[in-house]
Amino acid sequence: MVLEDYRKGIHKSKGGVIRSFLKVDEGTITDITFSGDFFMFPEDAIDSIEEGLKGTAANNDAVLLAVEQVYESEHIQSPGTTPEDFTLSIMQAVGGD
Repeated sequence: MVLEDYRKGIHKSKGGVIRSFLKVDEGTITDITFSGDFFMFPEDAIDSIEEGLKGTAANNDAVLLAVEQVYESEHIQSPGTTPEDFTLSIMQAVGGD
């Protein structure tokens, strides 16, 4: 994966910095990855969020709903970091160049 080819967003939550790197094709997220200094439980939760976002429309409501659904289905705990924080990072990437 060459991150230079990806749109980039960054958001500082109470739980840490969330960096998002994504590709969007015709208004749909086709690939996404995250980095940062936030904590999540279970440890593989971030992988579930990334998979849950692939194929999602790149708009605020769809992204937030997808992240919330993964949080609920995977029983994710992320001290100081919420689905809204991930959405803010992603939407910054969607709007950025």
